[in-house]
Amino acid sequence: MIKSSRGRIWGHSSKRVSMASPDLNKLFRSALSFAERMLAKEGEFIPFGVSMDDAGEITLVSGDVGSEHPASKNVIKVLQSSFHDSARKGKIKAAGVCMDVRIIPPGEERKTDAICVRLAHISGEAVEVFVPYTEQSRHKYAYGNTFASHGGEFVLSRCDSHLTN
Repeated sequence: MIKSSRGRIWGHSSKRVSMASPDLNKLFRSALSFAERMLAKEGEFIPFGVSMDDAGEITLVSGDVGSEHPASKNVIKVLQSSFHDSARKGKIKAAGVCMDVRIIPPGEERKTDAICVRLAHISGEAVEVFVPYTEQSRHKYAYGNTFASHGGEFVLSRCDSHLTN
């Protein structure tokens, strides 16, 4: 089980992880499923988002920056900014940005590819969940142990102004 805590990294032996918020668990599973499908189909994916409204409906979101081959950092910035604005306006309660990264997993010495899902909830919970992977053959992947760390870079909050309008 993975639970958020400042500055710590946790490991887990499978992709079945659990955040404190059930909403973040649902967003993680949705993002991971789509990323895995894109890797199997295309061999890659550009950053994308997932959001959840107050009714619990999950939406996949693309980050349009006006370019056919945008820089990942620009897409991530657009998605995070859009989710921050939507949360402040009371339109969503949780969101995540999914990206392909290179990272050194706990206990390892070399970098590997990983799916990273950066998640945030209006409750203040924020976590980054990583699923390392290696390509076994063309568009066939083996996934490693899931691990997570506190996700302080991406946070969501609500203004009370949406409650009075």
